[in-house]
Amino acid sequence: MTEPADHPGNTRFFRDFLRLAGPFWLRGRQRWAARFWTATMALLGAAQVAIAIRLNIWNADFFDALERRSMDRFMTQIGIFTLIVGSAVLANALHMVARRRVNLAWRDWLTRRVVGDWMAEARHYQVAQIPGDHDNPDGRIAEDIRIAAEYAIDLAHSLLYATLLLITFVGVLWNLSGWVNLFGVPVPGHMVALSLVYAVVGSAVAFLLGRPLVRATDLRQTREADFRFGLVRARETAEPIALARGEGRERSRIAALFDTIGPAWSAQTAGLSRLTGFSAGYLTLAPVFPILVTTPRYIEGVISLGGLMQTAQAFQQVTAALSWPVDNLQRIAEWRASVERVLALEEGVRIVATEAARTGPDAIVLDRSPGRGLGARGLCVAAPDGTALLSDITLNVTPGERVLVDGDAESAQALFRVLAGIWPWGQGIVDLPPEEEIATVGARPHLPEGPLHDAIVFPEPPSRYAAEEVERALAATGLAGLVPRLSEEADWDRNLGVIEMQRLAFTRILLQKPGWILLGDTTAALEPDEADRMIDLLAAELPEAGVLVLGRHPGTTERFTRRLTLGRLPGGEVLLREIHARRQAARQQRRRPLPLVDWLRQGYEHRDTW
Repeated sequence: MTEPADHPGNTRFFRDFLRLAGPFWLRGRQRWAARFWTATMALLGAAQVAIAIRLNIWNADFFDALERRSMDRFMTQIGIFTLIVGSAVLANALHMVARRRVNLAWRDWLTRRVVGDWMAEARHYQVAQIPGDHDNPDGRIAEDIRIAAEYAIDLAHSLLYATLLLITFVGVLWNLSGWVNLFGVPVPGHMVALSLVYAVVGSAVAFLLGRPLVRATDLRQTREADFRFGLVRARETAEPIALARGEGRERSRIAALFDTIGPAWSAQTAGLSRLTGFSAGYLTLAPVFPILVTTPRYIEGVISLGGLMQTAQAFQQVTAALSWPVDNLQRIAEWRASVERVLALEEGVRIVATEAARTGPDAIVLDRSPGRGLGARGLCVAAPDGTALLSDITLNVTPGERVLVDGDAESAQALFRVLAGIWPWGQGIVDLPPEEEIATVGARPHLPEGPLHDAIVFPEPPSRYAAEEVERALAATGLAGLVPRLSEEADWDRNLGVIEMQRLAFTRILLQKPGWILLGDTTAALEPDEADRMIDLLAAELPEAGVLVLGRHPGTTERFTRRLTLGRLPGGEVLLREIHARRQAARQQRRRPLPLVDWLRQGYEHRDTW
């Protein structure tokens, strides 16, 4: 599906990109440095064009000196050329420094902004629950933001340079062209017209030859990504493969994935050979063509040898500037794809932030008023698509109570996430104590990398709990075997089993001594007697704490003062109509900006395997 070049989607694409990334120059903490280096880049770009103009003049003076066989003029031009080379070296080196400074600063600012929005108030979790093109956020943040910033600056610089070249050298070439008689009619600026025709014809041929190459390149990148994913999958499932003695089948699967790269590689090779062959001829002819065209005027004595070479060099500059769109089309396509991916992630985060900020009777209100305790009033819980999961939940946990809420597993987990403050879909009132008075743990606690002692006491500073306190808590939860490893650094989320991690959740609770404890499937992996022992441990060590367990508890219900069994609402009733409509709209195919890029990627039917 394509759209006209002036479709409003194109305008919106650039507007959204500027809205996301543009404030770097307006409100960023490095905005003054960014403005300085950006202005420096522009000035150095103009200096590069000025050097090109001076080199063009030098061509005329140098070859005129050769034509006159004047050693004095020859040596003078050698000195001037040395200054031109030195200026070019200095200007290009400084421009590289300025460009890379702006690149890094812009990427740093944009990364911090996207990560800040994504990791705020559980949006990184919520955005994963809604449909849309915002998967793989790590790749979008690490790679796509880099490309979006780096390519934008490089393309802007090259476009500015090409524009300045075109403006200046068209005038130079026009003056050098003089007048020629065409069928008895004097015509000015004929070399400008020839440069335009030469660039248009060359660009058109390169465009047509390169169209299948773009699709072949995309196909190859896809096949390479599939192959890498297959290797990653084999690494992540190494133990099950080894236990099942499935190495032979995995080798065959990986080999089959690699075999798909071959046809894509061949198609890309064929496209590259065609385009490379044409480019070689085009680039070889470019410096010679204007000389061939201008030589008759030189032989007639209308222009000097210097004028001939100056015209040829000006012709090359004009054709190079006119070729900018085709030369950069693939880079523009890569930039657009990366910007779209970043914008899609940003849009997903913005959607869940808007939904979480809803107010009024159709929203979940978190009430942290003093004395409210832990519970819910008239709470209805919806799925992320707006359809109802639970209706009219009223629950109140008082200090010292231990309440179990089980039943439908999905509904219990949804209710747990609502009470934890990370599930914004639904309506009603949630009563919560102050954040510092409640401990919330899901099926497994978060254990950051580092020393085990620091991971256990997280999010408190390590110095708050002495090693003896941590050792006593570990012993109480049956993890005395971990005491010798308290100073060991590791990725504990990977190094510990789920049973150890669930026991560590209770270790952390014993250390923090919260007034309220909210657990979701936190005992699900334990044996029934172990699960009951953890609840008894909370009752003994924290008798005044209100405990609410939602989800599976393999032990008995006798450890709890109350039990509530949940049932999911049948029929998929729409609870949040506005959100439901938004989800339906998100599933529709969206028009993409810059449709020329998509047309280029389609290739030619029946020719993609050339």
